Amino acid sequence: MRLLLDTCAMIALAEGNLPTAAAAALESAEKAVVSAVIPWELGIKVKTGKLILAEPPLTWVRSLSVAYQLDPAIEPLDAPLLCAAAELPLLHRDPFDRILVATALAHHLTILTSDRIIPEYPGIETVW
Repeated sequence: MRLLLDTCAMIALAEGNLPTAAAAALESAEKAVVSAVIPWELGIKVKTGKLILAEPPLTWVRSLSVAYQLDPAIEPLDAPLLCAAAELPLLHRDPFDRILVATALAHHLTILTSDRIIPEYPGIETVW
């Protein structure tokens, strides 16, 4: 399995709170990828006071990626990917999740997430 971690998965991983099935999927994954949107979303959460990190978001993501052997972003945030995200059904309006879904579809990745809406997108596989 090739996994794409979403922001809640990264936070749970850092806190040691991944559910058993999610942790097992991550451990056995052929590849685990972190999207470029993760530090962006974390930065917004930090700026709005919804999250406190010990390091700047990019440093935090890089440190966690090294510690858990996560691959850096595989997708360029280019016009085709962003347009694909915009073309998804309007199941919700979270732009970060929409980019993750478009990325997963484009690269045949399973999303590691606790989000209950993401699995509703056609063609998406999730674990959590």
